[in-house]
Amino acid sequence: MIKHILAASRPKTLVAAIIPPIVAHGLLINLYDKTSYLYLSLCLGASLLIQLATNFYNDAVDAIKGADTDRVGPRRVSSSGDVSIKTTMLWGHVSIALASIIGVFLFLRGGPVVLVLGVLSLYLSYGYTGGPLPLAYKGLGELFVFLFFGLFAVCGSFYLYSLELPPIVFLVASQIGLLSTSLIMINNLRDRKTDKVVGKRTMATRVPVRVYVYSLYASLILPYLGLYILKAWAPLLALPLLMKVLNIIKNNKDGAILNEALKFAGIHLLVFGLALFGSFIS
Repeated sequence: MIKHILAASRPKTLVAAIIPPIVAHGLLINLYDKTSYLYLSLCLGASLLIQLATNFYNDAVDAIKGADTDRVGPRRVSSSGDVSIKTTMLWGHVSIALASIIGVFLFLRGGPVVLVLGVLSLYLSYGYTGGPLPLAYKGLGELFVFLFFGLFAVCGSFYLYSLELPPIVFLVASQIGLLSTSLIMINNLRDRKTDKVVGKRTMATRVPVRVYVYSLYASLILPYLGLYILKAWAPLLALPLLMKVLNIIKNNKDGAILNEALKFAGIHLLVFGLALFGSFIS
């Protein structure tokens, strides 16, 4: 059972949940010379649990809709029959329940704004693939990832740490949001042919491949432009990983080889984020 939970949790995607609160905490130290380890821990817990819930629900709902019958990516536990859809949904419910408990403490700290963001995030963990407007099926997956892992996660975390939100936070949030979006874009590029067959109308199925790939390049490269404004140069250490990802995508627009691009894009986000954190606290 543990191996199935781990498979459904999609560990490679969890970096997108971990990096935003950490980077926001580094910026807090840089701007105010103070720390907030309690709320860093709470934000990390909530972000991870919401991401886990999203992955569990995605696994189950895609199985219900028959969207994972001919996958190029990693094996899904629900569609493969390894675990029942009901069980995978239960894992999602448990993750949401735990995130909600943490959310109570975050609400007491941040007030109504945090409540709105929290409720929206909790709903979208299911609404990404389920509900009356499944974002992933309507070409809105990239927007969801940018908002949740960028603006919501970074800005929300920083606000909870300091109860302030200076403009520079939005730049950092955009950097992390774009790099997180690159992960879902590679995923959707890889799956666009099978998604089209089952009626999963991701953005990758709606626009020409060249346009989508150039947009993907932009999501990977634009975050580096913000380093000049931040005067933070350590993230340049991630450039070899960036070149690795770009090279794979340039030469392969289809097939399982894009799983390699997805893996290195996750490592790229991790290295960029930790290096940015290091720049902030140095």
